[in-house]
Amino acid sequence: MSKTGGFLMAIALAAVLFAAAVLTGVVTLNVGGSGGTHAYKNKGVLEVVCDVEASKPTDGLVPPFETVRLTLPAVFDFDENTGAYAGEYTISLNRKGTLKVDGERLEINRPSMFKRHGAVIIGEHVTLNRRTGEFRQWLDLDGGKRLDLITGSCKRTDNAPF
Repeated sequence: MSKTGGFLMAIALAAVLFAAAVLTGVVTLNVGGSGGTHAYKNKGVLEVVCDVEASKPTDGLVPPFETVRLTLPAVFDFDENTGAYAGEYTISLNRKGTLKVDGERLEINRPSMFKRHGAVIIGEHVTLNRRTGEFRQWLDLDGGKRLDLITGSCKRTDNAPF
């Protein structure tokens, strides 16, 4: 084999290895200069259905909590800057919370003031990661404490990407 033939074989092998790396996701190409960030649609209404595991306190806020699996809807209204979901301790569909958009992360929060299980709940929060579909819900308690209640994953109701 000549030097030229060996050189061409090496280039072909490198091209095949590079193509395999791109196809498997090991290497990503930033074509168009997007800086690696995904441009999400922040207009209109985003409706999702979430498969979650909810932890329910039973006797006070001392673990172990009862856990249940639920399917629940969530709505994010970018035009109104509001959002809601139907689940435990809900930022309900008729009493929406404030929507905050931070790239791929959506957060709904609503100040609260009610007492449950011997603790004063001062805020409710929900987040949705649009890249991973991860859904989380927690409560802010008096004394600077946080109580995580729901974790799960969501999909758009129209099966389109976020």
